[in-house]
Amino acid sequence: MSDFSAAYHLRTDNSQDVIDLFKRANLKGFLFQPINGWATFVTEMDGFSPDTSITNFNLGTLLFFSRTNDFLGWSFDIFEGNKLVGKYSISTDEDENLQINNQTDARILSKIADVSKIEILIELLNPVSKEIAYEKGDFEFANIIGLENIEWISFGQIECNVESYEVEKIG
Repeated sequence: MSDFSAAYHLRTDNSQDVIDLFKRANLKGFLFQPINGWATFVTEMDGFSPDTSITNFNLGTLLFFSRTNDFLGWSFDIFEGNKLVGKYSISTDEDENLQINNQTDARILSKIADVSKIEILIELLNPVSKEIAYEKGDFEFANIIGLENIEWISFGQIECNVESYEVEKIG
């Protein structure tokens, strides 16, 4: 079975911020305790793109991050409140050519990363070769910005194996 993840990460050290977001959105899901200033969560609106049922009720800096280990394919969307302010995706086409959609800049990336790491992050998001993209990709991105929960994270995965995760059920 392939490892894939699709989860939200709210920029906060306070779990209550995510619980309040769930209440505003009237959704159910699972919440990880905040680590490194990020509270990871998934909602019943499972999928590989952010859902307006959660983003419309967001009040802070929210990152939706998805990835798969079967092939080069990962992406993220950054929201400030309910507004999409940046997005990125990388994959390869059937001829193994890099396909990059980068709608970020240093200002946007400073919302999710320490200012001292912005240049490193910009370089990571603009790989010069497919080999570098594979070598330094989703895991390096997560490491740079401080995400811990990126493997095997989705609502369906957690719901079926809740005893394997240290999460709080919401709703």
